[in-house]
Amino acid sequence: MIKTKFKPNNLILFIVLLLSIFPTINIGSFGMPVLYLLLPMGGLLFLLIIFGWIKIPRILKHITFITILIIIEIFISAMIGTITKFNKFIFPTDVIQYIARLLFLISFTVIFYKGNIKADVFIKFFLIFLNIGMLIGILQWIPWPGREFFIKLYPFRDGTEQLSQLNRSLYILRLHGVAQFATANGGLASFFFIFGYSVFKYYKEHRFLSILLMILSIVNIFASQARAGILALVFSFFLFYIVGIYINKKSFKSTMNMFIAMLLIILIVRTLFNRGNPFINQMIYRWKVLFDTRGGGRVDQIRYFLSLFRNSYDYIFGLSKATVNQSALSYGVEIEPINIFITYGALGFILQYFLVLMLLVYFLKNIQNAIDDKTSLTLLVSSFVGLFSYQIFSVGYYFFREIRVGLFPWILMGVAIGVYERHKLNNIIVKSNQ
Repeated sequence: MIKTKFKPNNLILFIVLLLSIFPTINIGSFGMPVLYLLLPMGGLLFLLIIFGWIKIPRILKHITFITILIIIEIFISAMIGTITKFNKFIFPTDVIQYIARLLFLISFTVIFYKGNIKADVFIKFFLIFLNIGMLIGILQWIPWPGREFFIKLYPFRDGTEQLSQLNRSLYILRLHGVAQFATANGGLASFFFIFGYSVFKYYKEHRFLSILLMILSIVNIFASQARAGILALVFSFFLFYIVGIYINKKSFKSTMNMFIAMLLIILIVRTLFNRGNPFINQMIYRWKVLFDTRGGGRVDQIRYFLSLFRNSYDYIFGLSKATVNQSALSYGVEIEPINIFITYGALGFILQYFLVLMLLVYFLKNIQNAIDDKTSLTLLVSSFVGLFSYQIFSVGYYFFREIRVGLFPWILMGVAIGVYERHKLNNIIVKSNQ
C-alpha cells in the first residue's frame, strides 16, 4: 500500500473529489454541481495559459481549440435559432456545461503535468470517492432507517415520487443514486466499474477498493434498471478484450478468457431467469418492452423534432437548445447523437464527435507507449474504455448534456493526459542525458 502524506495539494484534491459527489445545488432556476463554484479558478488558470505563463502539452491545445469552436457554434446556433423562431436572442445556458468540462480537463491536466500531485494519490482518492458515490445509491435503495435521508439528499426532481414508492419490492424500485436520475446513474456506474477494473488489472494495487467498486457499480446498474448502462458495461468487456490484445500482442489467451467470461455470464443469467429471479425477470421484461415498441418514445421524439426543421440553417446549425427547451418535448431526444444533430445541426455534430474521436485516438495510440508505467497505463486504458463505452451509453441517454455527474469522465481524462505527458517528458529528458 502507498502511504500518502497529507500535503496541502493532496488536501485540495481530496476536497475537490469530495465536492464531486455532493448533490446538485440551485442558483436561481439553474441547477448545477457544487464543483461549478470552482469555475472562476479554472478560468484564471485558462487566462494564465492564454498569456503563455503556463505551458501545456500540444494535445491540450488541440482539445481547447476544438472545444472553443464547439462553444462558438453553440452561440451561432442559439443566435439563428432563437432570433428566427422567437424574434429575440436567448442566451445559450447549455454553453456553460462545455466551458465547465474544458476548464476542469485543463485544470487537472496542468496539475498532474506539472507534478503538483502524484498520480498514485489521485487513483487512491478517486477509488475512495467513487465507492462512496456507489454506496450512497445503495443506501437509497435498500430498506433501512436512513433510506429516506439519502433519497431527500439526492432526490429525483423533488424526491416525492421516490418516497411514494418505498413500499414496492426492490426489483421494481429504480435506484436514482448520486446522479439523481436512474438512467444517468446506470451510465455513471458503468464508468465507475471501468475505472475499478482498470485499476485492478493494470495498477495491481488497492485491490480491495477496486473490487468493492466493481461490485457496488454492478449493483447500481441493475438496481437502476438502466438498459443503456448494461449495454455500456457489456461493451466495455469487449473493449477491454481489444485493449488486452493491443497491449500484449497475443490473441489466443485473451480470446479464451473473453469466451469463458461471457459463457459464465450467460449461464448465470439463464439459470437465474429459469429459477424466476425477479431482478433478472424485470430487466429482461424492460428489454422486451423496448424491442416490442421499437425504441419506445425515442422514435416519436425524433419524428417530432425533425418535423420542426424548416430550412437549410436548421440542418446546418440545429434548432438551438432554447428552441428545444420551449418545445412540446423540452428534454429533447434521449439518443444523444441525434439530439446533438437536432440541437446543434450537422456542424455541431461533426465538431463534438471529432473531439471524442480525437481523444479516443490519443488514448489508444499512447497505451502501447505507456506499458512501462503502470500508472499512465491504468489511466489511459480507463479513459479510453470509459469514454468509448459512454458513447455507447449515449444511445439511450446523454453524455455531453448530463449535468449532474458529467464532470467525472473529464476529470479522469485530464489526469490521464497530464500524467502521461509528464511521463513522456521525463523519458525524453532521461534519453537526452544519456
